[in-house]
Amino acid sequence: MTRDHGLRIDSVHAPFPEGDRLCSLDETERLESLRQCQMALEAAQDLAVGIVVVHLNSSPDAAVLGQMMDQGIRSMEALSADALARGVRVAVENSWGEPYAMMLDRIMTEFDDGPVGFCYDPGHENINRAGFRELEKHGPRLLTLHLHDNRGEDTHVLPYEGDIDWSRLMDMLHGLNYSGNLLLEVCTGNSAFRAPALFLAEAWKRAAKLLESP
Repeated sequence: MTRDHGLRIDSVHAPFPEGDRLCSLDETERLESLRQCQMALEAAQDLAVGIVVVHLNSSPDAAVLGQMMDQGIRSMEALSADALARGVRVAVENSWGEPYAMMLDRIMTEFDDGPVGFCYDPGHENINRAGFRELEKHGPRLLTLHLHDNRGEDTHVLPYEGDIDWSRLMDMLHGLNYSGNLLLEVCTGNSAFRAPALFLAEAWKRAAKLLESP
């Protein structure tokens, strides 16, 4: 279908929520999550897609967070080796909450070379109301983007429907010399534009506006 319509798949998202338990203390759950992510790597190789996006999981319980980090490292060791063998890269996505940020920091530190990089989601970061902290930390390893807007909740509306500072974000991306995609991870459910044709037309306009940002 992509060949017939002149399209190219930029990235594959690992199954969600089945594949986002890579740091689970339940070994059966962790291994199943790892299997799901490895299936995504296989699909990416088959479809000639260069990037697989994965989520982590964390806990607000400080007593177990360190153990979960160790589990996450075990999972990422397996994924990294598999990705390298398949010629695919793994982009670890940011989410909200300080425990998740700590988990992301640990994974990015442990896997500072090879096929592991960063997927930046400004909508997730906007829930933290922390500006663009994650992009500032991990931007040099940026592989792909999941762009959507909100006003502090995970609503996945179009850019400029929420209160993200898109001008500053685009300026930061230019500063990173980012040349990858501007993938819009948006949906009609919470948007002012509900009709599919209208929503898609508006998404196109707003993507063009992002590209025009200085």
